[in-house]
Amino acid sequence: MNKKSNPLIKAVTFRVFTLLVLLFTIIIYIIILGLAYLQYTGGIDIIYTDTTTHLLITLVGVLFVIGWFLSYTLYIGIIKPVYETLNIISETVSNLISKDEIDKEQVVYLSEFINHSLFQLSKSSLTHKINLSLITESYLKKLGELMRQNEELTNSQQELSRLVEQLKDQQELLELEKAKTNAIIDSIPNGLLVTGKDGNIFLVNKELEKILGLVVDDVLGKFIYNILPDIHLNKELTKKDSENHRYTSFLDYKSIDQKKNMILENTSNPIILNNDILGTVFVLRDTTQELATERAQKEFVSLASHQLRTPITSIKWNAEIILSNNIVDKEVKLAANDIYKEGIRMEKLVNSLLNLSRIDLGTIKFNIQELYLDKYTEEISQTLKPEINEKNLSFETDIKFKNPIKNDPVYLDIILTNILYNAIKYTNTNGIIRLKADIIPDKEKVLITISDTGIGIPQSQQSQIFSRLFRADNAKNSHTDGNGLGLYVVKKLIELMNGNVWFESQENKGTTFFIELPIVINTEV
Repeated sequence: MNKKSNPLIKAVTFRVFTLLVLLFTIIIYIIILGLAYLQYTGGIDIIYTDTTTHLLITLVGVLFVIGWFLSYTLYIGIIKPVYETLNIISETVSNLISKDEIDKEQVVYLSEFINHSLFQLSKSSLTHKINLSLITESYLKKLGELMRQNEELTNSQQELSRLVEQLKDQQELLELEKAKTNAIIDSIPNGLLVTGKDGNIFLVNKELEKILGLVVDDVLGKFIYNILPDIHLNKELTKKDSENHRYTSFLDYKSIDQKKNMILENTSNPIILNNDILGTVFVLRDTTQELATERAQKEFVSLASHQLRTPITSIKWNAEIILSNNIVDKEVKLAANDIYKEGIRMEKLVNSLLNLSRIDLGTIKFNIQELYLDKYTEEISQTLKPEINEKNLSFETDIKFKNPIKNDPVYLDIILTNILYNAIKYTNTNGIIRLKADIIPDKEKVLITISDTGIGIPQSQQSQIFSRLFRADNAKNSHTDGNGLGLYVVKKLIELMNGNVWFESQENKGTTFFIELPIVINTEV
């Protein structure tokens, strides 16, 4: 703050001094006019002498000097210090309010000026009647309050600066996470496309550009139905996951330049927040070549299986001729018996491959017939009787459902025979096999259960038991023969019949399979 006198202070104090001098001058003139009036009326003669005249002149002069001195003293000793003090305090406070921070030099100067002014007042004989402590204290309280508010403001500024630094750090972390996310998205080997709730595309990766033959600008901001018109078509190929809302479908895609015709596998998953769908993530994969290769493999398996049936039948037939000939040597019959058994094993394998190829190619056609489960299961047990007797197994049946069902006898035979054959094969000598059937009234379905006291299925491998070509470790150790296709075919056939299959098993204690089938299966597969 400038320590020189303020021009406004000079002007005001000078005006006050002038008014005081004018006041005393008027008083002197009043006295002179009073004397002149006395002279005019004749009253002056009473006191008019040379001595009294000199006394009056001296008195007027003394009064004038005293009046001027008192005015000047009042101005110098009281008015000027008080006014300057109050003005400087007010000016300093106003300046401090307009600034973000208090200048300590200004506060020090203000304190020194107040003390100097109070010292000047203390020297005046007139100051014993004047008390400036209340006014000064009021200003100092305001100044203290201002300093406290300034301290709070400084703390707030520091806190704000700290928050700004934190926001900068968070922004850097967000930029880093964004870079990581973009790198991860672009490294995905499949096409990625993300839309909003209305189907507007806002994110794609580089692989999608390659698959669709488009660039980002051709995709972003567009509606997915304009890019992939069949995204919700082919519903018959859709497999819905009820737990996480994910579904998989296949759709045909033709590029804009008509040069690409492909089959895309689409796996979609909604973006859900608080039970509200905000958008959808689509993962697209070109399966054109894969599906073509897979179909070629399935067709080859089907063709090879059909071609193998003839020589296998011929081998079995010739082995049976040798076995039925009594003049053939014992060693030859033993060899023929091995040939016959291997022929049966090969025939089962070929039949499994044929059934597998029909399932994969979708060429299975059900021939629906009316069947009675008690008679049907009796025929199956007679077919398996040699294997049952060979291990001295006890085979028990409990068919409570006596009404007919409508099913395909050939494929139902494949289902039951596969499970029963496994039960016989993996049950030790003198074991027990049970076959039961009963109605499920609420579902209009029949429940068939097949249980054994065999080796069971290890807990760690139970989730894979219906997989293609899978065999449990204990099954491999007990019987080396087996192809791992039986239960896979069983599950697929039951699913085509709109049924369900599951099991319960404990290792070294046995296994129970549960087969749930409609009383009347659907003729359309």
